[in-house]
Amino acid sequence: MNKQNLLIIDKTQFGYLTDAYYWCKYLRGEYEIHFLCFDDGRKKISMNGVFVHYISYNGSKVIRGIRYVISAICYILFYRGLILVEYFEHCDILKKVFPNRKMLLDIRTLSISPDKETRLKWDNALFKTCAIYDKITAISEGVKNKIAISNISVLPLGAETISNVKKSYSKMHLLYVGTFSGRQIDKTILGVSIFHKLHPDIDFTYDIVGFGYNGEDEQLKNLVKELNLCDYINFYGKVPNTELKPFLDRDNIGVSFVPITDYYNYQPPTKTFEYVLSGLFTIATETIANKELINANNGILIKDTSEDFARAMEEIHLGIIIDDDKVRRSLEFYSWKNIVETNLKPILSSI
Repeated sequence: MNKQNLLIIDKTQFGYLTDAYYWCKYLRGEYEIHFLCFDDGRKKISMNGVFVHYISYNGSKVIRGIRYVISAICYILFYRGLILVEYFEHCDILKKVFPNRKMLLDIRTLSISPDKETRLKWDNALFKTCAIYDKITAISEGVKNKIAISNISVLPLGAETISNVKKSYSKMHLLYVGTFSGRQIDKTILGVSIFHKLHPDIDFTYDIVGFGYNGEDEQLKNLVKELNLCDYINFYGKVPNTELKPFLDRDNIGVSFVPITDYYNYQPPTKTFEYVLSGLFTIATETIANKELINANNGILIKDTSEDFARAMEEIHLGIIIDDDKVRRSLEFYSWKNIVETNLKPILSSI
């Protein structure tokens, strides 16, 4: 079988944007994939059938950006095949330099900056870029509707079943995976403290995997010490997606906590899918995106407060009926394999 050529242009180092990693995994049987990205110093992840081309991350932000755009232009110039661009600032240059080359632009997120002017500036630049690309894909219906152009399709977020370990829910073993920046994870810790004060003899754990960009790591660790929760809450720092299995094997309650704001409302958290498909009953803030995913079979929706987080822990402790099979089956449509077969392959074929 002759494979088609596919060039993916994504500034994030290969293996660290979950979506692109699994697109490659399930496309590589039919496509010869070349992946252009930064080498930002993290551990290199490889995949058979995917040829990764690294660009140096040295220098200032401006120098890195110029180097990356010039490298992408050089690759496109000599490349014959489909081109998928993962949106980044100034990626409109690629389409302007090659107006006759068919390119797919993918949008994984709108701006999530708390500053309104910054959000508007970012989103307006994104909308203008979308207008010149041949085809656009967006992560959700909400994002699609905000962009509001005709040549756009939904390419949903998905997940793998990372853990097949059958879950028991007799004791709570909570897990948060993700960034600490802008997510108000301190409220989950305060919620744990409220629950612990009500039930000092209840045994539970809370594993926190991730990091922050603005000193949140130390702030959260200090909060845990102040609340005397060091025996219950553990921090593990950065863990690549490919190394999350031990956590998803061991833990049984996922924490999908983002503030309920205009800029998070339509953004489905990746980990909601991964928790549920791995059997973790999930405590999730009631954003519009989470409301489409979480139901009585797979989790509890809460407000973005420490009191509501404690309430969810209380409901689980009181023994609501949780069935491992029902948790997993509730989002089985969103497996990466299904999304690639049902959504991405037809979109690539159309261009």
